[in-house]
Amino acid sequence: MPELVDSISCPKCGGPLRLATGEVIVTCPYCGTASRIRGDKPFLLRHGMLAARLDRAGAEAAIAGWMAGGVMKPDDLRKASRVTSLECVYVPFFVFEVDATTSYAGVITRTGTNERRSGSLVRDYFWKILGRRSGEFPTREYKLPLAHKVPFDTAGMVPGSRFMNAEMDEEEAARLVREQVEAHQRELLKDLVDVVEEARTSIDVKDAEFLHAPIWFATYAYRETSYGLVIDAASGEVVRGEIPPPTGGFGEFLRGATRGLLGR
Repeated sequence: MPELVDSISCPKCGGPLRLATGEVIVTCPYCGTASRIRGDKPFLLRHGMLAARLDRAGAEAAIAGWMAGGVMKPDDLRKASRVTSLECVYVPFFVFEVDATTSYAGVITRTGTNERRSGSLVRDYFWKILGRRSGEFPTREYKLPLAHKVPFDTAGMVPGSRFMNAEMDEEEAARLVREQVEAHQRELLKDLVDVVEEARTSIDVKDAEFLHAPIWFATYAYRETSYGLVIDAASGEVVRGEIPPPTGGFGEFLRGATRGLLGR
């Protein structure tokens, strides 16, 4: 993204901050302080990060392991593939502690009795909101490993990595979390009633934290086509991996399905 300014000083250490178009919260690369660029209200959120357990060699090993196993992958995927790009990026998230209560009334039709039912659906969440509007990230698939959370410290970052600043502040993120939690509660009601006649959701956002998660973004080439991989550097799990279509017909499909079912 084009840069708006060459330098804004960090309010804590005085170091220069680099800001690109659309960014609202910028992290100082020297002391790790997160600062809101616009608005009069001071930025008070805690700033944390997830400790990475995968360095570059670990990410390469995770990619090789993913290529070697699993269902519906070509037999020669690992042998015939080459990694064409691999970068660790610290992606910004807002994490909210949320209590939600949905009072509902509806009808169960699945039993053929049209039974009326009402009650309350009570859930508590640690809900994540991606701090970026631009680009694509598999937020729903990504299970934020909060057990690896530590205070933000640039010295603890993966060597050669970079971090993204946020394109929204916590107020906008809080509005999104309310919308998403309410929609999720309504989805859960489908397990309780078949026809929702009434639903009222009360949401209590109790706490919030701003953190950066280390993510390895990789692309690999297989038979002259590029595919993407997203790997959680904190947990070591593959968040999303694009799989080439089978090239060996039904025999390859059957072998892949057998490996997945029998673990071999």
